[in-house]
Amino acid sequence: MKQIRMIRRTLALVAAVAMMGALSGCNLISLNSFVLKEARVLSFDLSKGAKVEMTIENRSPFKVTVVGGRLVANIVGEPIGEVYMQNPVVLPRRSTATVVVDVGMHFSSPLAALKALGILKSSPDKLTISGYGEGKIWCFTKRYERHDVPISKFITIFGEPSKYLK
Repeated sequence: MKQIRMIRRTLALVAAVAMMGALSGCNLISLNSFVLKEARVLSFDLSKGAKVEMTIENRSPFKVTVVGGRLVANIVGEPIGEVYMQNPVVLPRRSTATVVVDVGMHFSSPLAALKALGILKSSPDKLTISGYGEGKIWCFTKRYERHDVPISKFITIFGEPSKYLK
């Protein structure tokens, strides 16, 4: 049960960071324009994916559409699984919105998720994240990419996870 809760919290964090990464990639706005207030998993199924609810404050003067994102988990450079956004979400300008993101997932093997949790507990520096997010303002689309970021640094991109993970 504890491992399932950890998987759910990690998934909420990954989905939130993928989406926020997409937002920060646009040259018209900065990462500081967005504040992740809360992220929580509404439903979770390893074979089907998850629904993650996020409350995000958009401080920018622009309506932003997050059109896509994909993150790949790697253990010592070998990909073990990925999560990806299945639906675009819209964040109205200068407001706080609660959005639901459908998150798909694929693992290289049925035990890959459990292997990642074991590595996360024993030697987290072996687990890295690579991926991208895409944000759109008006007709401008920007892809923001990260490569081989250690999970310990990745999860703190938006501050202390315990402040927004529910």
